[in-house]
Amino acid sequence: MQLTKRYISLSVQRLWDIDGYHNYFFDQAGQLYRFTARGDVKTVRRTMKRYTQGYVLTSKFYSLTQLRPLLRRHVPTDYLMGS
Repeated sequence: MQLTKRYISLSVQRLWDIDGYHNYFFDQAGQLYRFTARGDVKTVRRTMKRYTQGYVLTSKFYSLTQLRPLLRRHVPTDYLMGS
């Protein structure tokens, strides 16, 4: 079996940052993304804990109502992340 490398180009506009979690952000469609240690952009899936919808950020569950006050509008900068 031959393994092949696949490269996926993902263009996402960062719209909302999460206060305290600089690697996580929301785009204009409301999808949550995170930067990996390699600098890749990965989607974060919404999960259900009992009857509550939310997201898991660094091994901690946040409901949508807990997450909403942490959102901050993204301010673009001139430098790349990690530089």
